Amino acid sequence: MDRDAEAEATTFSERPQDVRQDVTMLTPEQARQQLDAGDVLLIDVGEEWQLRERGTISGARNISHDKIGLKTGAEDERRDPNLQDRNQKIILTCGGGGKAMRAAGSLQQMGFTDVAVIQGGCRGWQTAGFVLEPYPASNSDTPSSRSDK
Repeated sequence: MDRDAEAEATTFSERPQDVRQDVTMLTPEQARQQLDAGDVLLIDVGEEWQLRERGTISGARNISHDKIGLKTGAEDERRDPNLQDRNQKIILTCGGGGKAMRAAGSLQQMGFTDVAVIQGGCRGWQTAGFVLEPYPASNSDTPSSRSDK
């Protein structure tokens, strides 16, 4: 690798900062206002096992950051019909914000025009005093979901 390429190369951990300049950041309070107003697609881009461990914001769909490109592809058989409108309002979250930032950058590169990320992800949401819901929504009677311990 030549010196110019090395100077332009970034590490994985630096990538969220690279896209941050182009992505709308919402405080948890701003995100809550937009979610309450409706007509917003909320996506938690964490891995399913992470959502099971920490929970997620009520109403969030789980599409992991590494699968979001497949779900938006118009030609891909795994596409999600709810992700075909490139002008819809989308708010992304994850555990701390890094994966959501990378996913937002990817969505923008694919032509999505109204993508935002919650500052601090689900941790920021909780710090602001908002509740995370169990994932999936608890309707099972497993020992970990019961509160009668």
